[in-house]
Amino acid sequence: MKAAVQALFQSRPVEGPPGDDGQRSVWHLSPQGAELLSFVDPEGRVQRQELTLLEEHCVWTSGVGLRTGRVEHEGAARTESNIVHPDAELVPARLLRAALALEAYQGNDRYILHIQRVLALARQGLVLSGGATTPSAPSRAPSQGPAPLAPSVSQVPPPSVDPVMLQRQKTEGLTMLIVLGVGLVLGVGLLLWLI
Repeated sequence: MKAAVQALFQSRPVEGPPGDDGQRSVWHLSPQGAELLSFVDPEGRVQRQELTLLEEHCVWTSGVGLRTGRVEHEGAARTESNIVHPDAELVPARLLRAALALEAYQGNDRYILHIQRVLALARQGLVLSGGATTPSAPSRAPSQGPAPLAPSVSQVPPPSVDPVMLQRQKTEGLTMLIVLGVGLVLGVGLLLWLI
């Protein structure tokens, strides 16, 4: 997977012509089995991205979020005929493997940076919700289903809560309530004075 991702980082994007709706596609492809297909609106905003890393598949759509799936390759070449089987629910192991594979990217390709940020945020959400663990070995054969999650050890630190920040948030909330109350009392007083 690392070789495929490194080749993806070095690939030159191929930009398709705008469609009827003005949306265009940008395609990154590595011969080692990594592919990133991005759909961009006329203003240049990414609307959808499909990332394939060997047999792993992640799809992000604006307004919908992130989904996972697996890719089944038919034919001798990887690109001959690929069938994507979407997962019924988000599979954290697939998401974490993709996030870990892309976290080393330090280039300036805006499309790779976008999917890298999407996956990093999704990974952070899993960590904060307590549902993240370190992915185990690569996914098994399609008939065996998704790979199980290994227990979290050292790659994903447990979330910590800063007590100073928590106290500061409580103080700020109380201050805002006091300001709102004083403003309300002054507003009512001014209204009564004008009447």
